[in-house]
Formats: sequence, structure tokens, C-alpha cells
Amino acid sequence: MVEQSSAKDTETGFDWRCYLTPKYWPTLLGFFLFWLLSRLPLNAQLSFGRTLGSLLYYAIPARRKITATNLSFAFPDDTPTQLATLSKRVYRHIGMAALETASLWFRPWSLFTPRVTITGANFLDDALATGNGVILLQAHFSTIELCGAAMGSRWPIAAVYDTPKNPLYAAYLLHQRGRHLVELIENRDIRKMVKRLKKGGIVWFSPDQAVSRARGGVDTTYFGQKVLTSSGTARIQKMTKALVLPFVPRRSEDGSAYTLEILPPITLDDQNIESATQQVNHLFESQIVNQPEQYFWVHKRFKPPAANYPNPYK
Repeated sequence: MVEQSSAKDTETGFDWRCYLTPKYWPTLLGFFLFWLLSRLPLNAQLSFGRTLGSLLYYAIPARRKITATNLSFAFPDDTPTQLATLSKRVYRHIGMAALETASLWFRPWSLFTPRVTITGANFLDDALATGNGVILLQAHFSTIELCGAAMGSRWPIAAVYDTPKNPLYAAYLLHQRGRHLVELIENRDIRKMVKRLKKGGIVWFSPDQAVSRARGGVDTTYFGQKVLTSSGTARIQKMTKALVLPFVPRRSEDGSAYTLEILPPITLDDQNIESATQQVNHLFESQIVNQPEQYFWVHKRFKPPAANYPNPYK
């Protein structure tokens, strides 16, 4: 089971004074609803989350369409009925992720510790013992918030993140993640990632979303589709000689158990950035097909790599 860190179970203050103007009231109301839901027993929260996910599936048609498009690319042999069933399961897990976040924000982490098991911890401990930095490589599974708390309660981890557009949500998310993680690094700040890795630290990285060429995207395939993918993993690993350890979280269908699996280090092609980036994509594909309902299919991952390619999201 996960070791508990009592110091990180305690909420520290957040300065709300800058966010009391009317434009932030809807976000504040959302936070208040999260707080109310977090008062429920955990099983009831997760049950409500599955219901919420089912409602969101019908309530947000634009995201439902994106999800359907992504799944049709990833699983072209599935029938429309199979894809629709999978899409609904995806949303139920997203709903549970929302309620997990509510509990992580407003309840102690110890609420989850009896349900969480970390396997392969020896791989991470052995990698750190070499004195090299460690890139903890994870696809965007819907357990991502829970993973930060679970892993951060045991190891000093810095996480790479993309800043949300809503200033209040962005600030509060950083505040909450900062309770469990030693540092949060904006995904464009390569220098800070390299610095931490060269000091032998851990950087948790999820490079599986669409990235433009201007931000380091390179030509690859993902589930057989031509896409641009961040070359950050390969470039940073080459600069720092960090060890790359895949990390795969799994949630049971009802949220009664979570298994976070750390895998042995992988070797990336250090002679070819595109080849190394493609290795990462294939790694993620192999993980996702085993639990597709837990992957974040709501993002536009299959954006066209060039102007002459059709946009599947239009």
C-alpha cells in the first residue's frame, strides 16, 4: 500500500481575495459544489461521478463528437455500437475522475490510501540510486490527479503541466497539486525540466497531446494516423541522460481499487529524435488498448500535421 505522508494531508491557505469579482463567481460556485460533494462517503462520490459522467456524455455534444472521432481512429474495426458503448464508459471514468479531484482537494489524501497499490516501486528506487534523473512517462489517463497525490506522497516528484485558461482554476489547481508535488513545471519550460533532471530528480511527463511544430512537434503516427507529437521526451532524455520509466495507472470499474504500475526503464533511440518520439507513441498505444475507457479521449489528439490534411474535427 501507499505510504502516508501526514504533512501533505493538511490543506494550506489559498488567497481568495483576488478572485472575488463577478467574473469568477461561476468558478467559485463550481468549487463550492465540489466541496459539498466531497462530504459524501467516497463510494457515494464515485457512484455520483459515474452518473455525472453519463450526463456529461449527452450534455456536451461537441466533446462527445471529439471522443467519437478519436475512438473511431483508434479502433477502426469496432462497430458503431461498440464505439458508442466504449465512449459512454470513457465518460463514466471521467465523472469518477472529477469526484476524485473533489476529494483530493477538500479531504485528506489518507481517504484513498487503503484503495491504492503501487507496484514496481523498486524500479524507481533503483533508478534514483544511480544518481541519474528520472522521467516518469505517463499517458493522459483519467486517474492523473490521483496519481500526483499517490506518487507525491512517496517520492519528491516535479510534474509538467499545461496552464489552464481560467486564472482562478489555474491558480487553485497549482495550489492543490503543490500539496503533493515538490515542483510544477510549465510544459514550455524545458530549462527547468533539464535542471531538475541533471540534479537527479524525478520529472513526471505526459507528452501524448497534439503539439505544433513551433513547440517541438515532429511527424509521427498515433494509432495509425499521421500526427504531430512532442519530441520533448527524446530531446530532454538526450540532454540529461535521464532514465525513462513508463508509469501506468489503473482504476477498477467502480473506483474501489487503484493500481499504479511503474515499469522498468526503456531505451530510446538516441540517434534519431523522430524515431525515439515514435517509440513513445507506440508505448502509449500498447497501454491504452488495455484500458481504453480510462484514457482522455476528449482532446483533439488527431489534429492534421499540415494544412493539406483534412481536419477530422470539422
